Amino acid sequence: MINGKRIVDEFLHLVCIDSESLNEKEIADYLAKKLKELGLDVWVDNGGGKFKGNAGNVMGRLKGNVKGEPLLFIAHMDTVKPGNGVKPIIENGVIKSDGNTILGSDDKSGIVVILEILRILKKDNIPHPEIEILFTFAEEIGLYGAKTVDTNRLHSKCGFALDSEEIENIIIKAPFQNSIKIDIYGIESHAGVVPEKGISAIEVAAEAINNMKLGRIDSETTANVGIIEGGKAANIVAGHVKLICEARSHNVDKLEKQTKHMIDAVNNVVRNSEININKKKLIAKSNETVIREFDGISVDKDEFPAILAYKAIEKTGLKPRFEQSGGGSDANILNGKGIKTVILGTGMSNVHTKEEFIKVKNLIKTAEIVGNIIRLSYE
Repeated sequence: MINGKRIVDEFLHLVCIDSESLNEKEIADYLAKKLKELGLDVWVDNGGGKFKGNAGNVMGRLKGNVKGEPLLFIAHMDTVKPGNGVKPIIENGVIKSDGNTILGSDDKSGIVVILEILRILKKDNIPHPEIEILFTFAEEIGLYGAKTVDTNRLHSKCGFALDSEEIENIIIKAPFQNSIKIDIYGIESHAGVVPEKGISAIEVAAEAINNMKLGRIDSETTANVGIIEGGKAANIVAGHVKLICEARSHNVDKLEKQTKHMIDAVNNVVRNSEININKKKLIAKSNETVIREFDGISVDKDEFPAILAYKAIEKTGLKPRFEQSGGGSDANILNGKGIKTVILGTGMSNVHTKEEFIKVKNLIKTAEIVGNIIRLSYE
C-alpha cells in the first residue's frame, strides 16, 4: 500500500541532495544503494566521465514473479541551477523551496515514485513482471545519460519516463531537433578610420537573422537563434560572429527544410558581402555545423505503453489525455534506441524556476498510476 508520509519524507531527503548536472555522484551512490536494498540487480556505468562528470547512469533489474513484458521506468538524477542547498518547505500540502533555489521535483518526483513502488512490490510481495530502472545523469544539459547508456543490457522494449507536469497527460509525440552552429567571418578594420575596408560579421549576421523564419513555423515546427557572440571592441569592425541556433519538428523532412533555410539565409548574405580594396575582391565567409541532438517520439495510441498508461491513469479516476510535446527528454533518445517510451507527468509545476512546487497529492497519485501500470501489464 502506498505510504504518503514515506513518499514525502524521502522526497524531502532527495531534494536536499545537491545534484546539478554532472555533479550527481552523491545521489547516484544513494540510489544504487537503495536499489540494492530493495532486491534489484544493480549496475552503474561510467558515462559521466565522457563529459567530465562525476557519476554515470544507475540501472537496476527486479526479477519478475509473473509472466509479462519487462517494463522500464526512467527518471533523471540531475537538476538545473540553482539547485544546490535546497531547503524544502511544506505549506498546505504543497512542497516548494525557500525561494533561493529551484525545488528539484524535476525529476526527483519521478525518482521518489519509482522507489516507493519498488518498496511496495517487495514489502507486499505483489505480483509483477520484470521491472527495470534507469536513473540518468545530465539530462538537463543535453540528455547525456540517455545518449551514452548501453540499452543492450536492458531487456525492456517498453518504457515510461516520469518527467513531465500534468499527471493526466501521456506524451506520445515529441520533436526531432537539430542544433546549428554558424560561424561568420568578416574582415576587421578600424571602425572610425577606414570602416569601408572592413566587412562586419555582425552586420552579416543581423541581415541573415532578419531573413530567417523563426519562432513558430507551423504546428509541427519551431526554430530559434539562441546565442550570438562576436566582436572585440566598439572601434573594430567585427571579424567574427558565432550563432547558436536550433530547429525542431515532429516531421523530419520539415526539420531538414528549416535547417537548410537558416543556413541558406546566412550564405545568401555572405555571397552579397563582397567589397573591393585596392582592386582586390574581399568577401565574408561562413561555415556551419549541424548536429542531430535527438530523434522524435512517435508512439501510436494503440501501442502497448500508450494503452497501459491510459488505462492506468483512468483507473485512478482521472481523465487521461494523449499529448505531444515541443521539448526533448530521455524518452526521445530511448525511442531512437528501440525502446518504445512514453512520458508521464508527476505534478511538478513551474519547473526550472525558484517558484517551482509540487502538491503532495500529485506525488501520491503518480505512485498509484505507476502501480496500476505494473498490475495492468500482466492482467
